[in-house]
Amino acid sequence: MPLPPPSKIQTALSAAPANPDWDPGMAQSAVAMAIDWNKEVNGECGPAVLLMQRAEHPADPWSGQVSLPGGRAEPVDRDLLATALREAREELAIDLAASAKHLGHLPPRRAMARGGYVDLWITPHIFEVREALAPAPNYEARDYFWLPLGPVRRGELDHKFPYRRPGSESDLILPGLAFEERVIWGLTFRMLASF
Repeated sequence: MPLPPPSKIQTALSAAPANPDWDPGMAQSAVAMAIDWNKEVNGECGPAVLLMQRAEHPADPWSGQVSLPGGRAEPVDRDLLATALREAREELAIDLAASAKHLGHLPPRRAMARGGYVDLWITPHIFEVREALAPAPNYEARDYFWLPLGPVRRGELDHKFPYRRPGSESDLILPGLAFEERVIWGLTFRMLASF
């Protein structure tokens, strides 16, 4: 089944129920899910989402992982949409306010790191890319790539990811996606799956 057009996505997002567990008193963050509905990836033209590979940094609990561009809300941000736009600009040098249409957001999700919940909520904002983007990763991102959503929806990229919690002697087998020697798992996978 193909991805619905942006207008249907926008309607569905506006009717999405709120997350009843959301705690506005905790720290907030936002990510940008930029989707190009006509992106050619590996010879297939269709919807694709922009992802980045985080740089390795010992203080970052998501060091080296694949993620959506995003980060914590700052006092300069008027709302979480502004956070998502600012972070996409900082991390990948893309201006989604000028080159994309905001379709809405998914309900916030509580962040997890190293096998446990973190006192941080993440709101994924969905964008329809309308002009070509030329990402240029900053020091927080090692690389970027486009993940084609057709193969994701068909189950062609499904993957089982072995994860060992700190202090554990056995692996958890987590669902994920494998694409071009990269594995998308954890919160990024769950956000894409919920979309």
